[in-house]
Amino acid sequence: MHNTTFDYTISFEKDVEFYPDAIDLAKIIFSVLCVMFTMAISLKYHVGEGTKKYRKNFVLFTLIVLIIVQYYQLWFAFLTVPVDFPSTARRWDCLESSKGGKVAWENKETHSINPCFCHANATCTLSGGQEFNVTTPGKAGYNASATSDLCIEDPAATCTFKNKEILRFLEESPQRDCNSARGGRCSPGQPCTPCEWSRKEEFGERWSRCSICNSNNVGKCNFVPGVGPYCYKSATSREVVPCTKCCTDKVLEFDDDGICF
Repeated sequence: MHNTTFDYTISFEKDVEFYPDAIDLAKIIFSVLCVMFTMAISLKYHVGEGTKKYRKNFVLFTLIVLIIVQYYQLWFAFLTVPVDFPSTARRWDCLESSKGGKVAWENKETHSINPCFCHANATCTLSGGQEFNVTTPGKAGYNASATSDLCIEDPAATCTFKNKEILRFLEESPQRDCNSARGGRCSPGQPCTPCEWSRKEEFGERWSRCSICNSNNVGKCNFVPGVGPYCYKSATSREVVPCTKCCTDKVLEFDDDGICF
C-alpha cells in the first residue's frame, strides 16, 4: 500500500465535461422550444386554447421546464471544476487511469518503478536481510549492479541513501493532472502536462514524471482527433496540441546533497 495521502477524492465513474459552445447552446434552446410547443398543443386539446385554465397551466408547465433546465445546468456545474482552479479534489477514475502516460494508482509494473530506486552509491537491503552497496549500472537501464538487480526484482527489498529511504514507486505520478477533479482523459477541455523530461523546467511544480520509458513502454500516445490525449502547448498558454510522448525518459537528477529526485 502506498503512503501517499490525498485531501479527498470524488468517486465519479464517468468523465463529465460540459463546455458549451454556440452549437450546444442552440441545441438546448431548440429542445426547450420543442418541449414548450408540444406542451402548448397538448394543453390546447385538454383544456381548450385561450381559456383561463389554459393560460394558468401553460405558465405552470413553463416554470417547471425552466426549473428542470436550471437544475440540469447546476448539476453539470457541480461536477465540473475549472482546470485552473487550485483544488486538490481528485477523482478515482483519474487516479486509476494511465491518461497521458501517467502511472495508474497501485500500478506496480516495471515502468512505475522510481528511477532513483537503488541508484549508484545507495544501500540495498533484500527481504532476506542481505545488504550491499550499489556501484555500477545494471540491466533495464537502472543504476544497479548485477547483484542489486535483485533489489529491484525483490518486492520487499528497500533502498536507502544517507539514511533516507528511496521510494520504490513513482508516488506522485498517479496524481498527475488529477487536481481540480479532472477526469480520466487528456481531453481538449482538460489537457495534460507533457511527459518529456525536457519540459520539466518549463512547467515547474506542475510537472512530474510519467511512467518510465523502457523497451516495453515506448511512450506511444495513440492519439485520436477529438478524443486525445491532448497536452498543453506551453506552460503559459491554454492552447492544446496532441501529446507526442506518453512516458518519461529515465533521467536521474541529484540535489546539492547528492539526493536523487
